This record gives sequence, C-alpha cells and structure tokens, in this order.
Amino acid sequence: MLKKLLSIMFISVALMAALPISGYAFGNTISLYETGNSTNIIYIKRPESHSASTSDKTYTISAVGEQGTKVKVYRYNPSTGNCGLIKNETYIGASGLYSVVVDLTSDSNIFVVTAESGKGSQAVRIDIDKIKQSTIDKLKNVTVTIRNFLW
Repeated sequence: MLKKLLSIMFISVALMAALPISGYAFGNTISLYETGNSTNIIYIKRPESHSASTSDKTYTISAVGEQGTKVKVYRYNPSTGNCGLIKNETYIGASGLYSVVVDLTSDSNIFVVTAESGKGSQAVRIDIDKIKQSTIDKLKNVTVTIRNFLW
C-alpha cells in the first residue's frame, strides 16, 4: 500500500513539473482576435493602413516602439482558425525600430504582430494580399485616353 501511495505521489509531482513545459508549447498559437490590453506599445509603419497588396513573394513589416519591447509575429491558418508563431520573440533595440520579412504563401495573408513591455501587451492584425503577376501584366497594358471636352 505504501508503495502505491509513493508511486502516485511521484507521478503527481512529475505531472506538475511537466505542466509548465506543455503549457509553453501552447504559447506558439494565439487567436486571430487577440488584442492585448494596450494600444500604444508599438506603432506599425508598414503597411500604413494595416493592409497592403503586392506581387512580391515576401513583404517587410516595420514598426517602432520603445527599447526592450518584445515582438513576435504570427500567421493565421484558416484550417485551424488560429495564428501560429512564425517569428520568435525579438527585442526592439536602442533605435526603436523593428522590421521583419514575412513570406506570402497564399493570395490572402493575415499576420498578427504582438508586443509586450512594462506597459502591457498589444496585438495588431495585418492583412497582405498577394496579386498574381498575370494581373500586374494586364494592368500594364491598360491605356487611358483623355479627350477634350467643352465646358
């Protein structure tokens, strides 16, 4: 009986020690609707309106914030409904500038940039649409003619 009790206690202690490790693994995903508890930790500079379109395979997201602010980048995965971590935590340096290049893997790419500092936490959604090269080529061939109108 004493052996069973000691075995149960040992297993319980082992499980309690393992919980923080398994909980950390879940920190690699967040909700698309995450907002944090602050709105002034980082300011996204590119894209200016938190959405953009490009024909490139990559896009540079840039922001400014205070030195020491921890920044992470997540990508939305429609099949899971969550955002998975794609850029591990980086700390903003003395310049106050943050920049990261992200791959555009589909026509519609949604990213969430999170920031943490002594002021709290913030999450910013960024939507980047990838335009096909064929669409760009068609637009290059469009001509506009201006006619004289009498006023």
